[in-house]
Amino acid sequence: MEMGRKEGRSNVSLDVIGEDNLRNVLSRLPSSSFASAACVSRSWNRICDTVLYTPKLSSAFSTNPSLQEAVEEVFNKVFAELIRPHFAIVTVTSIDLHEARQLITNKLGSTIPIIYTAPNGVIGRDAITNEFKEIQWEVGERDQCPFVNFFDDDALVPQSRVICLTVGFLPGLKVATVPLLQTETGALEDEFMADIRDCVTSVSGCNSPVGIMLFSDCENTDDLLQKMDYSMSPETVIVGDRCGEFLCGVELINKKSNRKSQPLSVAAVALLFMREQKKPYGIGEINLHVALSAGLAPIGNTYEVTSVEENIVGDSWTNGLTRLSARREESRENLDGQIITTHIYHDLWDQIHYPAFIGVLKRGKCAVRLEKEKQITSLVFYDIWGNDQRCLFVGGDGIETGDCFRIFQPDTNMTLSSLRHVYDKFRDLKNPYDVGTSDCLTNRAAIGRENKIFGAFIFSSITRGEPIGDAISIVSTPFLETFPDVTLAGSCCSGEICRGDSSSYGQVSEQGFARCYVHHHSSVYLVMSYTPSLPSI
Repeated sequence: MEMGRKEGRSNVSLDVIGEDNLRNVLSRLPSSSFASAACVSRSWNRICDTVLYTPKLSSAFSTNPSLQEAVEEVFNKVFAELIRPHFAIVTVTSIDLHEARQLITNKLGSTIPIIYTAPNGVIGRDAITNEFKEIQWEVGERDQCPFVNFFDDDALVPQSRVICLTVGFLPGLKVATVPLLQTETGALEDEFMADIRDCVTSVSGCNSPVGIMLFSDCENTDDLLQKMDYSMSPETVIVGDRCGEFLCGVELINKKSNRKSQPLSVAAVALLFMREQKKPYGIGEINLHVALSAGLAPIGNTYEVTSVEENIVGDSWTNGLTRLSARREESRENLDGQIITTHIYHDLWDQIHYPAFIGVLKRGKCAVRLEKEKQITSLVFYDIWGNDQRCLFVGGDGIETGDCFRIFQPDTNMTLSSLRHVYDKFRDLKNPYDVGTSDCLTNRAAIGRENKIFGAFIFSSITRGEPIGDAISIVSTPFLETFPDVTLAGSCCSGEICRGDSSSYGQVSEQGFARCYVHHHSSVYLVMSYTPSLPSI
């Protein structure tokens, strides 16, 4: 009875305080306490929503040799200001991937979507010095001990590590993860597409999200991305990292494994950004913008594949590669790999920069489940590993007799030209009304609405940071120079995902531009903007 009276007095005192005073108190709490306060009751949660009503992205990395101390450093920096995490991306060296998941999950819990990824490098600000850096590494083993070799160091550093934490608060959007599961016989791509559609429909009432970040650990993701491109709205942004280690939640995996009565593994995971069907009053609109800085240019002739042998077994360097022979498209004479490479490398040796690729034009029909088939032409890149006396060796599979390809290589002019386009796009985002008619300026002044860029991600090639001639070597420079005070985070990849076409590489077929999903020696920028809601009249 006494306890009941105490609870009653407590409730009365909160009512007496009033929402304005409570909001003032909550706004002064540290981020961790503020996040806990939002879980006290529905009324507190609602008031917390009014404290934070504009989006925010916060990110920091640490190179502290103690992973536990590094986690504390990035948490202190990321949560130095009020933010309620709607999602998190953790980038870490692969030797620390599982331990990092345990440490981060203990702090953030398991109620928000978290992606743990181990690419080849990190882009962001140091949690202690606030210095912006692009750090690349490779993980190896020596004397049965793992080590990390940082490319800007003179010596191998045993047990060194980097961890980066990026947290996003996106009012008006719902964020969720959907895994692509696979059995021993292959990936369940149609189920993956159905899971995405079901998730988006339940949140937005439509079939397509605003954007998707896709993380995959398999080299051949082009077929999956083609299906995603086919089934998603043209406005849906798709970016990500191919061929990187990652971890995500296991709840859905366990449920499906039990239902199918067979073990399942995760081949990829999609981080979905979905517009809420009924967002709270006063919440503006978040939009996603993509810019691609391509760095490959075609050289030489177009060739037609005349024979293909996949997953060959030979010397150690050729195991698992695809061997092909080809001829010039306009010629009937067969050309083996040595003749192709001799022609290109002999005539253009001074112009060749590694890595080099073949860009294959693949034509075929695409459909998802019961949807109508559609003819799609796509440009797919395969890295060149070498040649013998008869054939050319490339990584990956899926090449067929009759496919046409050209050689692509890193190109200074292409890099500089594409960076100028990125600069232009960023300037347009920063000053959308500085160009056009005076009516635009009048309208902006009348309604008091202005786009605000509040965060961005970069997925950049691990080879992109290397200077090419006079080309700029820092991939983050275009964004930092345009938006110096905006949070920027990213990773270095071995295959950058960006939904689009081949226009960045010129017209690669007589029919026009082909679709292109996975890029190399490129930088993909995902920029987030916020437009406040219209003021009430």
